[in-house]
Amino acid sequence: MDLSTFKDYIKKHPITFILLLLNTMMLFIVIFTGGFTNFNLVRWGAIFPPLIIDNQEFNRLIAAMFLHGSIPHYLFNSVALYYLGGHMERLIGPRWYVVLYMGSGLLSSLLVTYLGDLNAVTIGASGAIFGIMGGLFMLTIKQKKWFHPRTIRSIQQLMVMNLVITFLVPNISILGHLGGLMMGLAILFFFTPKYPYFYVQQMKQ
Repeated sequence: MDLSTFKDYIKKHPITFILLLLNTMMLFIVIFTGGFTNFNLVRWGAIFPPLIIDNQEFNRLIAAMFLHGSIPHYLFNSVALYYLGGHMERLIGPRWYVVLYMGSGLLSSLLVTYLGDLNAVTIGASGAIFGIMGGLFMLTIKQKKWFHPRTIRSIQQLMVMNLVITFLVPNISILGHLGGLMMGLAILFFFTPKYPYFYVQQMKQ
């Protein structure tokens, strides 16, 4: 990616770029302060239910969204956020994209905290990214005309594939993924733009 392409991505996807930057900053902070141990991740804001339920450390519900448990975990989520998040930001605009991302991540964190394993340490952007996938899926239903038929199939197949992975692969937070997905579906069900954000912006120029 050359400099002009990089600048163009930031201009068109400012929120996604900020999210990627925050995830990257926290990755290096974790690496240089003790690595991907449960102790270090909890120190930097991972979800550990007793600290939220008993100590009321509610900041963890948000902080955990920007932490990752390994470099592959970070890379997988970053690639998904770069492409899916960037696409969604162009479709619904920065403001609603923030609502979608943070709302999905927050519901994911709440379900993990209050319905999940009390002794589990949970981190990652996956809940918020599942919210993006759920939102895209809902758009393929409510605004089918926005997408090429192949794109619709790809989005729907991607969501089904990730749901299967969620239930089959160990050490994945099922509650976290489902919470994010449900919030993404709900937000785009009740808030469906009449026109894509990028199209509205072009008409204003």
